[in-house]
Amino acid sequence: MWRTFTVSLIWFISGLSFTVSAGSPGGVDVPGNAVRFVQNKGQWASEVLFRAELPGGFLFLKKQSLHYVFYDAEALDRIHSGTGNPTSAVSRMASPSSQTEPMVRAHGVDVQLQNSLSTAQIESKNLVSEHLNYFLGNDPNHWASAVPAFGEVIYHEIYPGIDLRLFAYYQTLKYEFLVKPGADPSVIRLNYDGATAVRSENGQLIVETSLLPFREEKPYSFTEKNNKTTEVLAEWVLDGKTASFRFPARYDTQQPLTIDPTLIFSSYSGSVSDNWGHTATYDNEGNLYTAGTVYGNNFTPATGSFQTSYGAEMDVAILKFSPDGKRVLYAAYLGGSTGETPHSLIVNSKNELLIYGVTSSVNFPTTSAAFSRKFAGGKPFIPLGNSPPEQGSIYGTIYFRNGTDLFIATIAPDGKALKSSTYVGGSDNDGLNDVVQFLKIYNYGDDLRGEIMVDKNDNVYVATLSFSADFPVTANAPQPKLNGPADAVFLQLNPELSQLRWSTFFGGSGYDVAYALRIGASGSMYAVGTTQSANLPGTAGAYKPQIGGVEDGFLVKFTNNQLERSTYLGTTAEDAAYLIDLDPQENPHVFGLSRGPYPVSDGIYQNAKSGQFIHALDPALSKTIFSTVIGSGRTGPDISPTAFLVNECGNIYLSGWGGTVNVRHGNGNSSTQGLPVTTDAFRRTTDGSNFWIGLLEQGAKSLLYATFFGSDNAVGRGDHVDGGTSRFDKSGVIYHAACACGGTHFPTTAQAWSQTNKSPNCNNAAFKFDIDRLKAAFDSYQGTQKDVVQGCTPLTLNFINTSEGGVTYAWDFGGTGTSTTPGSVNHTFDKPGEYTVTLTAYNKLTCKRVDVAQKVIKVFPSDFRISKDTTICAGQPVQLLAGGGKTYEWTPVQGLSSATINNPVVNPTKTTTYSVKITNENGCSTTKNVTITTDDSFKPVAEVRLSTACGQPMKVELVNKTAGATGFQWAMGNGDTLKTNAPGTYQYAQSGQYQITVISSKNGCNLALNLPVTIENMSEVPNVVTANNDGKNDVFNVGFTGATLEIFNRWGKQVYRSESYNNSWGRDAPNGLYYYLLTTQGGTKCKGWVEVLE
Repeated sequence: MWRTFTVSLIWFISGLSFTVSAGSPGGVDVPGNAVRFVQNKGQWASEVLFRAELPGGFLFLKKQSLHYVFYDAEALDRIHSGTGNPTSAVSRMASPSSQTEPMVRAHGVDVQLQNSLSTAQIESKNLVSEHLNYFLGNDPNHWASAVPAFGEVIYHEIYPGIDLRLFAYYQTLKYEFLVKPGADPSVIRLNYDGATAVRSENGQLIVETSLLPFREEKPYSFTEKNNKTTEVLAEWVLDGKTASFRFPARYDTQQPLTIDPTLIFSSYSGSVSDNWGHTATYDNEGNLYTAGTVYGNNFTPATGSFQTSYGAEMDVAILKFSPDGKRVLYAAYLGGSTGETPHSLIVNSKNELLIYGVTSSVNFPTTSAAFSRKFAGGKPFIPLGNSPPEQGSIYGTIYFRNGTDLFIATIAPDGKALKSSTYVGGSDNDGLNDVVQFLKIYNYGDDLRGEIMVDKNDNVYVATLSFSADFPVTANAPQPKLNGPADAVFLQLNPELSQLRWSTFFGGSGYDVAYALRIGASGSMYAVGTTQSANLPGTAGAYKPQIGGVEDGFLVKFTNNQLERSTYLGTTAEDAAYLIDLDPQENPHVFGLSRGPYPVSDGIYQNAKSGQFIHALDPALSKTIFSTVIGSGRTGPDISPTAFLVNECGNIYLSGWGGTVNVRHGNGNSSTQGLPVTTDAFRRTTDGSNFWIGLLEQGAKSLLYATFFGSDNAVGRGDHVDGGTSRFDKSGVIYHAACACGGTHFPTTAQAWSQTNKSPNCNNAAFKFDIDRLKAAFDSYQGTQKDVVQGCTPLTLNFINTSEGGVTYAWDFGGTGTSTTPGSVNHTFDKPGEYTVTLTAYNKLTCKRVDVAQKVIKVFPSDFRISKDTTICAGQPVQLLAGGGKTYEWTPVQGLSSATINNPVVNPTKTTTYSVKITNENGCSTTKNVTITTDDSFKPVAEVRLSTACGQPMKVELVNKTAGATGFQWAMGNGDTLKTNAPGTYQYAQSGQYQITVISSKNGCNLALNLPVTIENMSEVPNVVTANNDGKNDVFNVGFTGATLEIFNRWGKQVYRSESYNNSWGRDAPNGLYYYLLTTQGGTKCKGWVEVLE
């Protein structure tokens, strides 16, 4: 029996979370939002044993304390949502000293286990089916791979006879003290070091901090014995900031006691620290990779009130999800001591993930053979949302206090190794797009764009920009010098990231930035971006050789590392080219934004006066193939482009997001309201702040599909991406990162790894959406047996449609019938032959449009036979006969001469049905039955009636009640046989046990009935006893023993009784006349008189 003492702890601090998991053998699967205790393998301070993420903070498990650190989650909310203090866009880089670094208030409370034992043995239990990987800082000795997480940690003997157990309970943290018999729970003392104050109120402890208070609820304790719980009254005892427990009522200290506090926290990666979504990609197995920034990896267990740099606490967090989203295959943290953000992901042919982003950390993790291990620096910069004062400027989020360099890193397929990592940069900022100061068209997150790609040999390409005049370029660079305040830069590294094979600036005298690139089958590189330069190089002979206004998009092509041609894309207003893809003929297609009347080709789909354009050009960039605009028709950009694809059929896929966050951060007209959707859309309505996904027919001939996707929470900030790229694969599946904020409104699928956002701020959500999947498939069943493709006539099969992406279907059963039923269809093949069953799936939205699945069904002739049912005498042998097969399996096997031949012999004693599975040489089988009936209609029915008289033989009356028989025999058991239907009365000469057998006959069959009888023939009983010892009539001899004898005198009084008489009475009886009653063992009674004489 245990006595249990419970304390509830409720936090009033809202918070965020980022708990990540990865599959590993031997662990326990738990939901993505459950509390985990992550072991310290060198990634944190040495005094930390385990760390758990909590809403709005962290719990550090130390040797003799539980150290809570909480941060101002509302401040994070304000920072991200853009409701803080204004800053001047111009001052951000020109006057670094004027920058105000975003700071976040935090508070630590170290719950010290006063007077506890330093010798406590700490045990971790319930290994979780996940591992984490930490690549933090530039010292590989502090990198930690395959870090385990546990569901439970136990401090054994933390006090004498007392254990401390911490464990996950649903989505919360619980701890309990286990007090052994005889141990003293009063020694447990909890000192709240770092708390502003601790006070008692209504039986609760109120713990004050510089943020918000939390409380320890009134203690609850109980004992448990024989499955019965008995409450024991408990109270807090407070001495300054130290709390202990008191039990006013006496209790049995010889029983084990559990002190069981309950922690309740108020506050999709499933995180309990701030986590934003930036970028996503895929591999050939359909796994989804997403990367974002996570807050709090560098938190230390400080006490009291303190401030920490928001940017310094931001690292890159990477998750690899299984194709169905139910498991995280690995998770990794990547970063240094300051801030970094991921901009783009790609997977190479080795299934290694490559990440491109920017870092402000002088100790970002790099590998020994890296192209550059030295941070070159730059100017302080605050990205994401710094807008001019006249637009209602807002406070930035991530603070790059040291400026930025590019980072490129490669992670092993299982996430356990940082294969390669390098800086690339000059002495000014690299990879950061200063949208507010320079650009006219921009969206929230455009600060953090750029793209990474690989070619067929896994060489690595990056498109971005640089402010650094000394950005590293190669000797063969087409443009070795910076021409404007910032130029686009393009670079190529070898797969190991150890050699910069090619690097060049691209730009004119104005501001230029590259957003995206593609590598053609010919090896040429195509890239797009935005330019304010009227003198871009390479425009001679181009489709549009001159800039149209102050800001245009551009498209550039490099062949053999040399500039082949570039062209402007735009109108007389502002324009920007964001994304690019190539069709099978290597015609570049560009997805961009415009505030002007972008040209629209004749005879194609368009939404007039819209601000998103699609433009396809020839590979020489000299002429238009087509161009069009799509959107709401509000004469300006609606969305921020996020992913773009042209598949092998020329169909065009595009996605983006718009809404509240974008309105606050530079695109004042951004909304998904009014964007076109199709009738079959996944979601046809929007709150204005969602994702939009569209599919255009090849050549933009028509809108094949369009839908909204995301949360439905008009009062929140809405769905968005914090910069970066997402991707479609060539089959039309989109792999997308998202920043889901303000609760659990973002849609998730059943059994998704995490279905909740435990934060009032943001989690990195990820989604995978397939709008081009068309795969015809079906299964064939015979009963419950799957994959049946052959059988014998008549063969009936159930065909079940398992296709994906089809809209309409057509069945053809090899010339024996058709159907357009979309689900399952039953069909019978009556004749032998081979039949090709074809299922055709149709969907005009897909690249294939039509897909076909076929199965060949072989139907064999059948000549299966079995003998007819028959009637026999019981026990009579009969031969069964089956035919048409190669093998035979008879059941039941009892009584069969053989169960595996076609003609076994049986002799059933009762009616039996025999089944035989017949299989022919084609493997075709059937089961047939034959019933052998045994005729028992003439079964003998007879009765024996016995009658007796004193001194006479017993009479046996034989009564025949049999019906249907034609002959009878009565074997009397003594050698006599009576052959008659009604034998009447029979007498046995001798007493004894006999068995009468009645045999009835019909049609040569005999049935028998046994009737046992007991015969007790009485001889003449003497009526005189002369007890003179002459050996004659000395006793009353009745002729047999074992009967019951009762003797009465002349007045009827019983003078003798024996229940097993042995012929002994009379020798000592007085002379006189007596009466007797004799009852035999068979129940026959006989009475009379006897006289005793001397």
